[in-house]
Amino acid sequence: MEFFEVIKNMRSMRRLKKDPVPLELLRKVLDAAVHAPSGQNTQAWRFLAVQDKSAKEWLAVHYEEAMKDRFGRLKASDDSSYGRLIKSVQYQIDHFADTPVVVLACAKRDWPFAVAEKDRVGLAPPSYGSIYPAIQNILLACRALGLGATLTTMHQMFEEKMHARFNIPEEFGVVAMIPIGFPQGRFGPVRRVPAEEVTYFDMWGEKEDCER
Repeated sequence: MEFFEVIKNMRSMRRLKKDPVPLELLRKVLDAAVHAPSGQNTQAWRFLAVQDKSAKEWLAVHYEEAMKDRFGRLKASDDSSYGRLIKSVQYQIDHFADTPVVVLACAKRDWPFAVAEKDRVGLAPPSYGSIYPAIQNILLACRALGLGATLTTMHQMFEEKMHARFNIPEEFGVVAMIPIGFPQGRFGPVRRVPAEEVTYFDMWGEKEDCER
């Protein structure tokens, strides 16, 4: 697919088929991830591809508990855009264990420059700036290959347990869970607020680019 077509047709796909994702496609997706830029080119990322049924069932249980703790049982009262979103989220909760593969995107912990040495107590956060470009590459690669994917950070509610369950070293933090599979629905152009409406030039609120 042409690059801008991929970008403008990439949406979160939460309804996924049970069909397994061929290893060849998964490797292409992860190869795209490691070609992203990272701070000082440290490439301090790790990716855990969870395919084992019992492991996915474990994730599903904890994901559902976390979502219920924060939002309760999601209910869509109508067929509006928001209503359809709620239905898709609830579908993912109910069928999480059937997801073909869940990628856990991890990054090495590294204190931000803004945190003074004296304030660096406990575990540093993962380097978000160095992992999110790789995560975006994963999402774009999935779309280009006809795979559906979505990004969730609800794992934060049970990350400590996740480290123990999957033997993830303490020096790495889990930044995102990315369920991946072949979509049940169809891709299509996403609706977004035009860039002109959210872009300013030189000063907040200035929408006209002055000629130089």
